[in-house]
Amino acid sequence: MSEPYAVEAMPRAVSVARICMWVQAVMGLVGLFLLFVLLGSVPAGPASGAVLAALAVPLLTILLIGFLALRISTRRSWVRACGLVVEFLVTLLGLWQLLGSVSLGNVLGVLLAGVAFGQLCRSPSATWFDR
Repeated sequence: MSEPYAVEAMPRAVSVARICMWVQAVMGLVGLFLLFVLLGSVPAGPASGAVLAALAVPLLTILLIGFLALRISTRRSWVRACGLVVEFLVTLLGLWQLLGSVSLGNVLGVLLAGVAFGQLCRSPSATWFDR
């Protein structure tokens, strides 16, 4: 008879990064939803298509972060690599935005992205993503 194989627990660094990524995705979706509601009250004009196209980039970024957070449990190395790249770029963008104006949303976004990036850089995270 075969024995059940042992399931390795997710390291704390990986679970913290995953939680930060989920919080980023949820906050981003709520923010974009509120922005769409606000833009819905503006009369349609020639610039409305350009505004919607400009909002596609943050939407894709938010969906990518959520997708990567969902795929962390697969332990694939490409998930960690993509997560590192995306979180590094989000951190840089957030720091650049902080130069212009400081707000709670900007600071929270930079902190979440920075923590996720830092946790994915740790050696337990590198060991976890072995497939």
